[in-house]
Amino acid sequence: MKLTFGLQLDDLTLPRIETPLGGSVIAGPRRLLSILETHLGLTGHPDNMDYLRIEQFRQALISMQQKDHQSTGKLFYARSFEADPFATAAELLSRRDELLLSGWDFSAQPDTPPRLKTLAAIAAIFQTKAAAEENTFTLSPGFADRFCNVLERMKLQGHPFTHVWLNEPFELLPCHFQRLFSLIHSTAARPTLMPVVSQNKNQKRSGAEQTDLEKFQHRIMGQTTDKQSLAGDGSLLLLWAKRSTEAAAYLAQLLRLNPGFRPCCLIPEKNRTLDMALIKEGLPSLGILSASLARPALQILKLAPTFLWQPIDPFKILEFVSLAIKPLPDELATEIARQVAQAPGLQGERWYAMTNRYFSELEEKEPPAVVAEQRRQYAFWFERQRYQIDRTVPKREVVQVYDYLREWAYKVFEENGGKNHSLLVLSEQAKRIVELLQALPELELDYLSLERIVRTIYEPSPITFQEREVGHLPFAMHPSAFVGDVQQTVWWDFVQNEPPHFFSRWYPSERLFLKNQNIHLDTPEQENARMLWQRNRPVLLTNDRLVLVVPEVVDGASTLSHPLLGDLEATFGRLDKITANISVAGPSILHHFFDLPIWENADHRTLGRPKPFLEVAALNQLGREYETLTSLESLFYYPYQWFFRYKIKLVKSAILSVVKDHTLMGNLAHRVFERLMKMEEVFNWDKAQLDAWITTETHKLLLREGAVLLMYGREPERIAFISKLKFAAWSLVTHLKDNGWRVVDTEKELSGQFPISHLQSGVGGQVSVTGIADLVLERNGEFAIIDLKWRGATHRTNVLKNGEDLQLVLYSRLLAQEGQWAHTAYFIIENGKMIARNNLAFKNIVPLAPENDFKEINQRILTSMEATWHWRMSQLAKGQIEIRTRQTVQEIELHYGETQGRLMQDILEMKSEDARWDDYRTLINLVE
Repeated sequence: MKLTFGLQLDDLTLPRIETPLGGSVIAGPRRLLSILETHLGLTGHPDNMDYLRIEQFRQALISMQQKDHQSTGKLFYARSFEADPFATAAELLSRRDELLLSGWDFSAQPDTPPRLKTLAAIAAIFQTKAAAEENTFTLSPGFADRFCNVLERMKLQGHPFTHVWLNEPFELLPCHFQRLFSLIHSTAARPTLMPVVSQNKNQKRSGAEQTDLEKFQHRIMGQTTDKQSLAGDGSLLLLWAKRSTEAAAYLAQLLRLNPGFRPCCLIPEKNRTLDMALIKEGLPSLGILSASLARPALQILKLAPTFLWQPIDPFKILEFVSLAIKPLPDELATEIARQVAQAPGLQGERWYAMTNRYFSELEEKEPPAVVAEQRRQYAFWFERQRYQIDRTVPKREVVQVYDYLREWAYKVFEENGGKNHSLLVLSEQAKRIVELLQALPELELDYLSLERIVRTIYEPSPITFQEREVGHLPFAMHPSAFVGDVQQTVWWDFVQNEPPHFFSRWYPSERLFLKNQNIHLDTPEQENARMLWQRNRPVLLTNDRLVLVVPEVVDGASTLSHPLLGDLEATFGRLDKITANISVAGPSILHHFFDLPIWENADHRTLGRPKPFLEVAALNQLGREYETLTSLESLFYYPYQWFFRYKIKLVKSAILSVVKDHTLMGNLAHRVFERLMKMEEVFNWDKAQLDAWITTETHKLLLREGAVLLMYGREPERIAFISKLKFAAWSLVTHLKDNGWRVVDTEKELSGQFPISHLQSGVGGQVSVTGIADLVLERNGEFAIIDLKWRGATHRTNVLKNGEDLQLVLYSRLLAQEGQWAHTAYFIIENGKMIARNNLAFKNIVPLAPENDFKEINQRILTSMEATWHWRMSQLAKGQIEIRTRQTVQEIELHYGETQGRLMQDILEMKSEDARWDDYRTLINLVE
């Protein structure tokens, strides 16, 4: 058998071998090991067992730790192991494997350096008879163990190779492969060790006849050091682009327009940008692998443990139910997402109302089997027992979760005809987590340990989203995958993507000790030399044309120049003659060699500026079935908002994200005060009793609707929030007690007709109006309405001073008897402050306008509201909709000054600034 071996030849190679030759094989490390194991009868070892080996090694480290505690010594890895046991075990296991591959037998001598002595002691744990008999400590064979077994067996049985070609020089190979090929060389019948080089190098021209590519090849081979001049002959081209997506689209069109241009492609990373561009242009798919942790199916792995802990993490719950692929029905997941976004918690009153409504509707349209299955899925995730996050969870619970994921993913994979390979990867990784958990000796797991276990398995497994199609371009994914000459090469993403090498993992004393035992470890210098050698392969093995694609931005991140770009500049100086900036329209060097894509310049479009009025067809039906007080304010001040939202139903979709803190605190405070004010005994409590009730009630409410404030690191905000609630509650109760008010109702719905004093008069007639009053009070036949607000004392003060408290005025009129007015006030929870025009209802507050008759003020505001209503209705009847913004206010006022000057004195004072929290800014051209 003839072998061609290279460190990067386990995958695709270039040039592509159309017809494989019998008795010949191209192999990388993994495939070579498999071939030798098959030949020597050593098969049967499962691959991808590193996660179990890490756990097995961790258990040995725990044993070493226990022994160390009984002695006076200090293990060199003790602090790292305490911080992250799994990462430490993985690192030390890789060092153990490196020593094993180098040929060390882990025998400790008196002069053995301390770290090596410790590693030898750990290795001895797996070699003792007691461990083997009791099966206490076992280490599954990994690549290093299998490789060493092959070496030992080859000494007795030989190998199947008659000729061997090495794709890297022998002296640059890792030490264990040097040991292997030295053994092959000494035992083969006809051993041949020769590096693969270009077969056409002797045909290269010299002097002035050399192409740009040949000049560069001579430079990097060290055959010349003189500065070279560029001929611009097309043998060496730089395609510069702003973004990789632009480069992909351009290159795909270039390939489509030039059928004779069929280069080999070097694509260093598992990224489908170029492949998707080729498909879009109708060219055959490369079938390139894509490796990404952002894949929804794989994200389930790290989100699943969220359901085991208390308090829950609303952000992760929301992310889980928003995934495209999840073990939960889509419609139910959407309902849960909306609920969590509005009230971040589980099992609250609104939660149960939502789930009961969903399953009731489901029972009406689906068979019992479907309903039962959805209930089972819901119960598994949301009705399971949860454990305090600062304690531990039983291992069996975690195993149950990931075993469920494994079965679900494989079942859905089969039901979909085996098309979604991400589900198969999810099932396999969930299976590995289960196996790792079962191998753990611990019966309880804390939060960080579980996160680390999942991270050990969670990896971006490559997936093929579209199979390779006939006629696709040949490609490889590593510079060292070139095993022979190619005519033309496109080096995609010619940017820095090589791994950094900073320092040696071994101390000089350790290397010296091993060297004295004839054991040689790879050095950083050797790794760097190997990387430099591999880097040059695409350049040296391309004969006619090398195209280097250089994007400035890849996946949204700026790139660093590839090291060979510096060599190019050192060889030729300025590279203008071979550079084409494909992100800019204009003449290009490429037109000498290719038919180029046609640039089309899109016209520059601006959004313009808002117009003062929107003209539409006259509206025959002006009003709606009913108005809310919020919709009335929109109609009065910003009628375009009323028109867009309520007449033509342009409603913003709900954003599935957890509400902002201030909104959440306002919602929670309203819930607390709503329950508090329904309790009659509250007025008999002292402050300590009230504080105790607030503490208990708030804790229960946070679990159900405000779990964000229970998360790690949010204790200061939570304590401050509860403190403000206690202060505000005592302040409000004191105000009510001192002024003789009793609570009639909370969240009371008020309704009536509007306008009130102009029955069926004016354009638009009357309309039903409804609203919710936060707190309704009664005292000796008088009524008062309090509007609870979380914050904004200054804003509410200005609202009252300017007569803009439209909602409170209308509440007051709808609640009281004919001709009467209820008292009104704002209560700001954040600082426990009562704000009112006068102190008729609440003494001991600072009134804003004590000398004015509040009834007269209310009547004036109501009259202005009614006048404004008829005015706006008359505008709508003519199809005229005002767009009031800071930019249009002068034009609007000028228009009204000419035509409606008298009317403007009777209506509400209009705003002169943009609307706050406007959803229609883009629609009215307000976004510049």
